[in-house]
Amino acid sequence: MRFSEFFDCAYVINLPARTDRRREMAKELNQMGMPFKPGKVELFAAIRPDSPGPFQSIGYRGAFLSHLNVLKQAKARGLKNVLVMEDDLQLRQDFHQYEEVLLRELLKTDWDLAHFGYGCDERFDTQKVDAPILQPFSGEIIGAQFYAVNGKALDCLIHFFEAVLQRPAGHPEGSPMSPDGVFNIFKWQYPTIVRLIAVPSFGNQRSSRSDISTQWFDQLPVLGSFAGLARKLGVARSIKSLLRSLIPGIAS
Repeated sequence: MRFSEFFDCAYVINLPARTDRRREMAKELNQMGMPFKPGKVELFAAIRPDSPGPFQSIGYRGAFLSHLNVLKQAKARGLKNVLVMEDDLQLRQDFHQYEEVLLRELLKTDWDLAHFGYGCDERFDTQKVDAPILQPFSGEIIGAQFYAVNGKALDCLIHFFEAVLQRPAGHPEGSPMSPDGVFNIFKWQYPTIVRLIAVPSFGNQRSSRSDISTQWFDQLPVLGSFAGLARKLGVARSIKSLLRSLIPGIAS
């Protein structure tokens, strides 16, 4: 079984202006056997607010609202499950080898949330990947680039997102934050929710200019293009240091 067969619909959250990420995601999806297809694999136009409001930044607010509205759309369409991806998702090269194993685990589990790609401070033995590779998890993950929601959990999850949105900063039950933070607190406050993660993570975040935390050099036409190339080569940090040494007094 393939992801394209299992999930009712897959959404890719993408700012319309980020055509670079859209092209990269098209390549990833083709490798997954999930090319863009109306009603099955769709782009969701990410929300870009005019102000950060109660969030840390405009980017965090936009990410929060985009994920919330994807979930609302899935609910409105009556989907029995939904796969959500961000446009900087980069799959592990061996994803195809374990795709069917991941789905078999979902089929035999009464699951609510499943994170296939994430960051995590906890250490797992990733040298060997033995079934089952989906396991219950109540810790903290970083990133919301590759996850699925069972249709039966949509109402509860949407309600929680909306409750978080209404709370003042610093509220003990959670206040406006990034989507991955919402997923963490959601599990803590609803311990009966079955949250699974893939071990190891099968989806990282591709290195590219961030719309959440933009670096100063991304704002300059020439250096912005150079930075994009540097990220693809994995040397953005070195380039940043080099530019500081070449231009005295430049901001970090």
